[in-house]
Amino acid sequence: MTRQIKIGIVVYKSCTSSMVTGFWDILTLANQLHQQTCGAPVFCLELIAEKKASVKSFSGLSFTPHSTIKTGNLYDLIYIPGFIGDADEVIKNEQPIIRWLRAVHSKNTILAAACNGNFLLGASGVLDKKKATTHWSLAAEFGNKYKLIIVQPDRMIIDNGNVISAGGVTAYLNLSLHIIQRFTTAELSLTCAKVFLVDAGRKVQTPYQVYQFSKNHGDELINRVQDWMENNYREKISLDKLAGLVNLSRKTFLRHFKKATGDTPQLYLQKLRVETAKRLLESKDITFNEITWEVGYQDVSSFHKIFKQETGLTPMSYREKFFIA
Repeated sequence: MTRQIKIGIVVYKSCTSSMVTGFWDILTLANQLHQQTCGAPVFCLELIAEKKASVKSFSGLSFTPHSTIKTGNLYDLIYIPGFIGDADEVIKNEQPIIRWLRAVHSKNTILAAACNGNFLLGASGVLDKKKATTHWSLAAEFGNKYKLIIVQPDRMIIDNGNVISAGGVTAYLNLSLHIIQRFTTAELSLTCAKVFLVDAGRKVQTPYQVYQFSKNHGDELINRVQDWMENNYREKISLDKLAGLVNLSRKTFLRHFKKATGDTPQLYLQKLRVETAKRLLESKDITFNEITWEVGYQDVSSFHKIFKQETGLTPMSYREKFFIA
């Protein structure tokens, strides 16, 4: 008989309720299917909170915990869902839970988190010198806060053995399947994926990423160049042309641009064109050849390679996944 795996799900103020209930639902289905074939459920699930009082999530849905961090219950794995709110405020308010996570991890409990739930793991120190992911839009903030973590924002799931890190929001679905497969079988995990219509093959977040064209860097000259590039990306743009817009030498302009945006002008322009192509694939029923010319490229094959490199999908696959009918 398979030993029952005890899993604790941490609930805290402003946590994302769907990341709690969805995780619970998939593992409960796994229990039912496992019981049908093996005679007993495989997972024992509990909600854990700092205190016994009900916990209100971001959506207003309240959770009544089965136990608290002071109960002393032992778990094989503890899952931390993400939250909606200011990361600094949540981390400040959840210090008792963060300290508890560090303590139970030292006793060989596996910790798993999805989305910005990884920030709580980061604050606990259990991810130091380990690979981790989070929501793609929070990767820079995550890396800046926890400099000892090796942040890999493209990854959907990173399993370090005793710490499992999952990407943004619905990555909890893939995390659930990963946990089912880790403790049971790939067949059971795949069956649960099919029932819940989860793409079990998702390995990267790249197709979902939207490039952040930051303009809050304080360099007015570079802001002017960025604005011009957004309006003229279809043109053939040279470095001399961009530097001339703000009367800077090539060398000085390159230094200013890289410092302000984090990219070279050539890479920035490429990402700007890819983002425009993504929007056109999502909303316009036109060929990729037409899109290539619309965004300023002439060589369709070359831009096809660039697009796949940036998104992880071919243009056709991207359209099939995101087209708004």
